[in-house]
Amino acid sequence: MGFFSKDIKTLDDLFIHTLRDIYYAEKQIEKSLPKMIDKATDPQLKAGFEKHLTQTKGHIERVEQVFELHGVKAKTVNCPAIDGILAEADEVSGDVDDKEVLDAALIASAQAVEHYEIT
Repeated sequence: MGFFSKDIKTLDDLFIHTLRDIYYAEKQIEKSLPKMIDKATDPQLKAGFEKHLTQTKGHIERVEQVFELHGVKAKTVNCPAIDGILAEADEVSGDVDDKEVLDAALIASAQAVEHYEIT
C-alpha cells in the first residue's frame, strides 16, 4: 500500500498506515545497529550505538502498545526510505581501512537515520 493508496480513506487509515511505517523503520534500525556496533572502533561510539539500540527496542515496544490500544494487529508496511538509508550506511562503511574514517562514516550514517526518525 503506497502512502497515497486508495486503501487510505479515513484519518484512521492514515494513522494506522503511518504507524506501520514507523514500526517497520524501527524494526529495520534494530536489525542494523548491531552491525554498526561491530564495525565501530571507538569505544564511545560503540557505547552510543548500544544506547541507541536500547532506545530503539523501547520505541518498538511503545509502537506495539499503540497498536494494542488502537485494537489493531502490530504489523509493518515496507518503507523504501529507511531501506535506502540503511543500505547506504552498510555500503559506506563496507571497505574503509582507516579506523577514524570508518567511525566518521558510521556517525554520518547514524545521523541520517536519526534525521529520518525525526521526520
